Amino acid sequence: MNKKILLAGFVLAAGFVTLTAFGGKTLEQQKQEIAAAVTAKLDEFRAQKEEECTGRVDAEAQTRFQTYLTEKEAAAAAKPTVAKSGTKKKPTTVKKDPLPQTKPADNTNRSRGDAVNPTNNRERGDAVNPTKTDAKPADNRRRGDAVKSGGGN
Repeated sequence: MNKKILLAGFVLAAGFVTLTAFGGKTLEQQKQEIAAAVTAKLDEFRAQKEEECTGRVDAEAQTRFQTYLTEKEAAAAAKPTVAKSGTKKKPTTVKKDPLPQTKPADNTNRSRGDAVNPTNNRERGDAVNPTKTDAKPADNRRRGDAVKSGGGN
């Protein structure tokens, strides 16, 4: 009997702790709270880093501006002050005319001087006559030893 009461007490205590540990919130509510906390931390971190970056940029801009001013003052101090005359000489430059734009000749009557005209060319005696329609390459042979009729070897 003592064991049953003791076991029932443990079950009730575990149930009570489970139900009250999260404040009665659902899982969805807990996830929303976690997401809101993470977003807040990220926004804070982003603002901090933007402030640091802006500070570094401002410091670098100030140093560059100071070096520019010192260089400008040094350049002004290095120049001697000379009384200027009323007229200045301009440097003479030679102005060159642009090259004339010539249009390339449009030669549409191109003819190849080395092209072979098969109807007028009769240099090779063993060439096939192109005017004959039933001509075979062996028909126009003049050299009898050029083509072996019996086969090779």
